[in-house]
Amino acid sequence: MKRLSLPGIMVLCGLVTVPVWMGACAPPKNTRAEAAAATAEAARKAAEEARQRAISDSIRTAQEAERLAREADERRKREEEAARKAAEDARRRAAEEETRRMAMLNTVYFDYDRSGIRDDQKASLDENAKKLRDYRPEDKVVIEGHCDERGTVEYNLALGERRASSVKGYLTKAGIKKDRLETISYGKERPVAMGSDESAWSKNRRAEVKRK
Repeated sequence: MKRLSLPGIMVLCGLVTVPVWMGACAPPKNTRAEAAAATAEAARKAAEEARQRAISDSIRTAQEAERLAREADERRKREEEAARKAAEDARRRAAEEETRRMAMLNTVYFDYDRSGIRDDQKASLDENAKKLRDYRPEDKVVIEGHCDERGTVEYNLALGERRASSVKGYLTKAGIKKDRLETISYGKERPVAMGSDESAWSKNRRAEVKRK
């Protein structure tokens, strides 16, 4: 058998060792694939989490917008209802005030010891006639004649009756039917102002026109 020289032995050892060493140092092919797959999976998970967060944020934003819209709608409805009630109350008060105004008739005042209608009292009687024609025209009316404290009871009862009759005649000429009008005299028995001077007397010389 032929013996190998030292250089030949060294070359032979190199040929055997180098492939073994290279195989041991090279990374396995499976490790690279797994790393790539892990990176891709992490990226996918991150993207999915981001998508879920975006969906959650969108839902919360929509819910908040819906809540605000609902509150605004409820506030608008409350304001509209309050405005409607206020308008209704205003109409009711106006109607009540108009009813009181139309129902209330003016008192007519007279000169001392006179029963004729003064010129400055005709506007009050004209207004009374209009109210009696336009508002509750079926109402009966009583006209009360009154006097101041001067004079006897009998004289003032007669004077009060003449004053009531004067008002009745004026209203009749203004278109109010006679059968709606009733007269009565209280003479000086029902003063509205107490006192023994012209300030009180002028208020007591009157005819009050009232719905029955």
